[in-house]
Amino acid sequence: MVEVSMSAGKKAKASFEKVAKKKPDPTGLALGKKAQAALVQKDYASAKELFERAQAICEASVNKAMKTKRAKPSGSQEAEIKVAPANPKDDMANEVNLPQPGSDGHVIAKSKSNLPRGAYNYAINTSSRLAEHLTATGGKWQTRFPPEPNGYLHIGHAKAMHFDFGVAEKYGGNTYLRFDDTNPAAEKQEYIDSILSSVEWLGYKPFKVTYSSDYFVKLHELAVQLIKNGQAYVCHQTKTETAASRQVLQGFQLHCARNNLSRHETPLPAGAESPYRHRSVEENLRLFEEMSKGVWEEGSCCLRMKGDLRSDITSMWDLAAYRIKFAEHPRSLDAHCIYPTYDYTHCLVDSFEQITHSLCTLEFETRQAPNGPYYWLLDALDMYKPITWEFARCNITYNVLSKRKLNALVSQGHVNGWDDPRLLTLEGLRRRGYTPTALNRFCEELGVTRNDNIQHLERLEGCVREELEDEVDRRFAVLDPLPIIISNHPGGSLPVECPLHPKFPERGMRTLNFTQTVYIERDDFRESDDKSFYGMAPGKTVRLLFGYNITVKCEYTRNYSLWKFLVSELLMQIQSRVHKRRQQEMTKIAIG
Repeated sequence: MVEVSMSAGKKAKASFEKVAKKKPDPTGLALGKKAQAALVQKDYASAKELFERAQAICEASVNKAMKTKRAKPSGSQEAEIKVAPANPKDDMANEVNLPQPGSDGHVIAKSKSNLPRGAYNYAINTSSRLAEHLTATGGKWQTRFPPEPNGYLHIGHAKAMHFDFGVAEKYGGNTYLRFDDTNPAAEKQEYIDSILSSVEWLGYKPFKVTYSSDYFVKLHELAVQLIKNGQAYVCHQTKTETAASRQVLQGFQLHCARNNLSRHETPLPAGAESPYRHRSVEENLRLFEEMSKGVWEEGSCCLRMKGDLRSDITSMWDLAAYRIKFAEHPRSLDAHCIYPTYDYTHCLVDSFEQITHSLCTLEFETRQAPNGPYYWLLDALDMYKPITWEFARCNITYNVLSKRKLNALVSQGHVNGWDDPRLLTLEGLRRRGYTPTALNRFCEELGVTRNDNIQHLERLEGCVREELEDEVDRRFAVLDPLPIIISNHPGGSLPVECPLHPKFPERGMRTLNFTQTVYIERDDFRESDDKSFYGMAPGKTVRLLFGYNITVKCEYTRNYSLWKFLVSELLMQIQSRVHKRRQQEMTKIAIG
């Protein structure tokens, strides 16, 4: 059977979609859905064949797409905003189909309809390991939210939290808050404290708060076991040498694909393997012990897992399990000088904590494939294997949602810290005035999908506006002030009452001081009046918001940097303030 690459499958899809857009034949579209399902399952050969057949059907069809006029955006809104589903939970139910604990979908924690030739599904739980897991959990759903404490959380983490905690809550389960603290060079207690505060602020209550560092001793013991099994080795390759080996492996993959060769039956070219891959178990144990004692310098060597160099998943190409770091850890301080990597730690701690469903964003999809390193490591150590499921990240227009890039903005002084209101960090949104209920509602409306998408910032702002509309008392301000002097003001200050919220008079009133000088928006004055303008103009009588009627005479100073108006007449009609506002009433005023 000819192996087809993912790129070939996607090209066939793009070609089909181009034709189907112009000639949407029902039979062709139905076949396209089957092709898409095969593509999702990574059956690229079937997907390519189905897309090509669907394209041929559409090309031969007499159906033509109907032209529809695009609705013009309202007001100044130019960008099209996707409408949230009527019931976000229904939308999530359509996108997410998670197996029940103990079901067949838990026995085979992850499946793939068509694994490449020579590949093995490592994601199968043995009956004994699954029985032990179900006994430990009582059959409950258990998820985890595992942030790395290398920065503050942002809106994308809020979406992940909403899904992780939401799934467990829906089925009466538990959620761990686990800090992935395996990189002491980038982690701080400040970040840990901020994450704890943000999780509590959003209203989530973890079942337990744990740290990957809680398991450092156990992780070290398992690394020794891997070495004894011949499945890990100490490697002294430099970064440059490792990158060169990976380039050779990429060339090997391309050669096999172009010449229709089986990767698992074709010899590896020279330079593909690390020259230290076939060290003896005894030598690897001695070197790893020396690493643990600080004998070797940082960056001089690392412990690598002996994966599958012929795999089409690049993360199977002997990932690092331990590296040397002479840095103080936020919790264990200087007790260790070697630290486990994320790829080594993540799956093992999931198994330690008896997680039923490990939910991650799509960048971890290949790592968590049934023939990927997540399940390979658990299988190598004969451990329980959780169900894994990946979903799309949260992306917002005109905003940075990458901790690495956010850290650069903060460390280089472009913004005033992680809680700068211009950032979409949770601390920044909190300072900006967002409420936890508004953020949770935004995440609920987004739903969960595997399709990459970018949300408009207006959608996030709309959630908080709708909440604040009724919940918060009203205030108004003048952004570009223009002073007005009331010539016949009696002096002192006149009390002016205005409602705390126009829609809810029962909330009461507040008192403003109406002084001789008041301020209006600069745009609310024109030298020449017209019928469509309801602001101030010479000789025109207008009414100030919650105030009095005033008439503007032609006595004003034309100084464009600081205009001042001398209002020669103040019509103090106290009774007019309780009547319905007239159309020419000013909408903004600040009392000076």
